Amino acid sequence: MFNGLILTSFAVLLILGFVLYCVIFKTQDAKFAFLNLFRHKRRSFSTIVAIIIGGVSIFLYGGFIDYSFWILKEQTVRTNIGHIQIYDQSYFETSNKNKSIIENYDTLKADILNDSQLSGYISTISGQLEFTGVVSQYESETSSYFSALGVEPLPALKLGSFDKLVSGSDLSRIKQDEITLGSGLAKTLNARYSDWLDVLVVNTHGGQGAQSFKLRGIFESGIKDYDDVAMKIPLQTAQSMMDTNGVSKFVILLKNDAELDVFSTKLETFISNKQLPLIVKNWKELSLFYQQVEGLLSGIYFFIKVIVVLIVIFMISNSMTMNIVERTREITTLRAIGLKPAHITKLFVLEGIFIGAIGAIGSLAIGFAIAGLINLNGIAMPPSPGQTQGYTAFIRTDNFDLIWITFVLPILTSSLASILPAIRASKLNISDAFKFV
Repeated sequence: MFNGLILTSFAVLLILGFVLYCVIFKTQDAKFAFLNLFRHKRRSFSTIVAIIIGGVSIFLYGGFIDYSFWILKEQTVRTNIGHIQIYDQSYFETSNKNKSIIENYDTLKADILNDSQLSGYISTISGQLEFTGVVSQYESETSSYFSALGVEPLPALKLGSFDKLVSGSDLSRIKQDEITLGSGLAKTLNARYSDWLDVLVVNTHGGQGAQSFKLRGIFESGIKDYDDVAMKIPLQTAQSMMDTNGVSKFVILLKNDAELDVFSTKLETFISNKQLPLIVKNWKELSLFYQQVEGLLSGIYFFIKVIVVLIVIFMISNSMTMNIVERTREITTLRAIGLKPAHITKLFVLEGIFIGAIGAIGSLAIGFAIAGLINLNGIAMPPSPGQTQGYTAFIRTDNFDLIWITFVLPILTSSLASILPAIRASKLNISDAFKFV
């Protein structure tokens, strides 16, 4: 995709350079080609309108999916996944996560934060301990399976910022005997704020651990399957129950997600130098749902761009062909007074470029205006597949790549579409003029 953007940009720069050359050194040719657009106002207007409609469609839909990708990425990253995760090498090879614990969590965390090559990129780093068990509500005589995360309360405010509290509050940084539950699990247990719950687990050594906790809050992530089993518990308490000083994974949130690849490389080098049995995964590798949505929307966007290109090529080719038929006498007269075929070709190509340029400018102007109106209230979107919460979508207009493609696509396609009719015009025989006398 990046190489395609470079080639497209290079082609458009050549076209704009050609136009600039004609304007400066061949002023009469540029003026003649531009004024010819007004000889058949209705045809030129309809062609430009078709280009603008296509360009605006590309701009608006591109801005919409760009925002959709952004919100889905933020939702993925900030539901306790982060930008980067560090695992033990055996993590993905066993279903028993108690066998893939990263030991000496505090020491390794301090080493990462003290490394000058890594610390500058990190916004938040936190360990998480995964475990499962049974939770019971004595008063309502209910119990249920749970999947818990032992988290550090303060970093969890950033890493779990997309978890919406529906009752109570987040984990306390002081009290170690309070937990929060997903809304589905709380409903199953018929548990409410300040209720006491009994938790039973099998620790990392095969023994049993049990403790009573006070329910501090109930949250919703928007993912029903997760909310039906989710529990958050202070990391120190989780480590005590599971009889370990380690964690299941490190979760790292970066200051700038554009530095993800650079940081991943440096982190892998750090792990390799210390000969640690760890692996690094980024958020996109861990989110199959994001990859599927990105592939689907990108495919639709590509299809729309192809349709717009075909419409523009058809409209320009049809308009230029009609111009040739109606201006046969003019073309052959120009040939008779000494204009070379290449000169005729240049005039018609310039007309196509001017039509494309007007369409491109119009597409951006109208696209920004419509996007501004839409963004006043946003677009109410239904929940994504597998989720329970909808969201309000907007049109992103700050993406340079989107602005650039909206500008260059009409110019490039108009230029290409005008080449064949222009060559055909240059090959007209001077004697053909007598047919129109």
